[in-house]
Amino acid sequence: MIVISLTDCPPKVRGDLSKWLLEISTGVYVGNINARVREKLWKRVCENVHEGRATMVFSSNGEQRLDFAVHNTSWVPVDLDGIKLVRKPRFNKQSIDEEKPESGLTKSKAERFYHIRQIQKAHKRKQISSNYVVLDLETTGLNHQQDHIIELAAIRIEEGKEIATYSTLVNGAELPANITKLTGITKEQLQKEGKNIKQSLKEILEFIGESRIVSHNAVFDWRFLQFACKEQGLLTGHNPITDTLTLARRKLEDVQDYKLLTLAEYFQFDITESHRALSDCRLTQQLYEKLKEIDESDED
Repeated sequence: MIVISLTDCPPKVRGDLSKWLLEISTGVYVGNINARVREKLWKRVCENVHEGRATMVFSSNGEQRLDFAVHNTSWVPVDLDGIKLVRKPRFNKQSIDEEKPESGLTKSKAERFYHIRQIQKAHKRKQISSNYVVLDLETTGLNHQQDHIIELAAIRIEEGKEIATYSTLVNGAELPANITKLTGITKEQLQKEGKNIKQSLKEILEFIGESRIVSHNAVFDWRFLQFACKEQGLLTGHNPITDTLTLARRKLEDVQDYKLLTLAEYFQFDITESHRALSDCRLTQQLYEKLKEIDESDED
């Protein structure tokens, strides 16, 4: 068992953690992983969390059956005859007084510097959130180890605008009747228009590059993509991932469910086609931009 808690977590670290752990609250991740993966994840956290703080609690073979690790925190793990505790920092009046500005001018400069830093951070967050790739795929079922990808699509967004698209059908899979009914994709279409899975994966990985990925139910899509790439001997990147499903659950309460189509109807998006990868990418992009607006209004 492992629990990791972070503040000011960069998107790329959040993406890495989400591949192995479950985010149960903002910045809090839990799961069961082996020691090798745990050490690599923690190393990546420490290398990339520069301004924030990180704390990890994990199972061990000691008397308490647990251990701690911290990064950028004033609380320090200590070993007292085999018992692990976390020492709380002690502050005295002298140390607090030393940190106070000597004059109103110094305080004013500090306030201005802090204000500028906050503006710079907000601008950087806005810039990052405006450039991304939306990913969606259609499959023959829900089990990534037994079912297969039949369609892949992605759209590249820069400054909030669509600048490029990728879409392909994938042949080679048996197509259940219920999937044809759901998506409108036929066996004949896959045979005639589809590409083989390895070529399709290579092309979409090249299209995505190192960009941040936005997806609805990202765990589902990324799990299928990773498993298919592993089967074909291809490597997936360490892209930061934003899941609009997770965002919607956090921001919206008065919806029937959090399916993409339900949310699209909730926001009254123009739905021309559903359960096709490219059209679902566009719905996801609209949803993401709408959820960002809600975030911005909350910040104001």
